Formats: sequence, C-alpha cells, structure tokens
Amino acid sequence: MHDSGTQTFEKAEKNMKGDPRVIRELNGYLSFELTGHRQYLLHDATCRHWGFPRLADVQHAYSEEETKHAARIMARILLLGGIPSMESRRAVDARDTVAKQLDYDRQLVGEAIDHLRSAIGICEQCGDFVSRDLLAEMLDDEELHLDWLDRQKGLIDKVGMQDYLQAQM
Repeated sequence: MHDSGTQTFEKAEKNMKGDPRVIRELNGYLSFELTGHRQYLLHDATCRHWGFPRLADVQHAYSEEETKHAARIMARILLLGGIPSMESRRAVDARDTVAKQLDYDRQLVGEAIDHLRSAIGICEQCGDFVSRDLLAEMLDDEELHLDWLDRQKGLIDKVGMQDYLQAQM
C-alpha cells in the first residue's frame, strides 16, 4: 500500500515524461549549441593567434554561452526522460580570414534561429510550455548574436577590413 505522498510522487514522475517530438527538437537544438561551442572556441584561438584579442574575447564569450545553453538543454532532455544526443550539426572547419569566420558564424546562427522558431511551435502544440519558454530564451540570445554579427559586417563595409581588424587588436 502506498501512502498519498508516494502516489503523488509517482504521478508527477509519470507526468515528467516528455513528448518525443519535443525531445527530438531539444536534441536538434542541442546539436547547434555543441557545434557553436566548438566553432567559437576555434575562432577564439585563431583570432588570438592572428593578434586580434578583442575579437577573440568575444568569440570566447560566445563559446562559453553555448556551453551553458547546452547544459540547460541536456538537463531539460533528461528531465523529460530523453537521452541527450551529443552529435554536432556539422563539422567545424578552420576559416582562414576573419570575414569567413563571421560568415560561417552567421550561417550557423541563422540555421539555429530557424530551428528554434519551428521547435517553439512544436512545444506549444505538445503543451510543453516550460520547454517552449526555455527555447524562447535561447532564441533571444541567438537573435542578439545575429545582430552582433550583422553589426560587424556593417562595420567592415563602412570602414574596410584593414581598419576593422586594427580595431580588434
């Protein structure tokens, strides 16, 4: 015979099993976070090696942010009874110029935003508003990152690559 406290706990535990569609979307976004972490870490090291510490510091901060996001997504997946997938969305390759790095980052962030917008809708359809809110928070961060990337490209267009890079030293 179970006491009411045990029954309540068992009922809550059963309710924490997430919809497989939500878990799939969370894992899909996790792959963006893992790729971003590795990509920005590589860009940090490359920019630092090239003598652009200001840009390297920004890339390092984005790498750390992706790590924190990945941890939160994994915790949510586990809470919902899923298994986090540690697959990356794509390979991370070195880019030989800052401009190519920024373009590569913009592509990744744009794809992540598209995924998040779709995933948020799926969370709403499944009635998982906690996952929806978590992904909406991540979407805000991705949109801020996209804005930063667009501003860097705008600065390069205005002042030229040479002056932009000099400001990154």
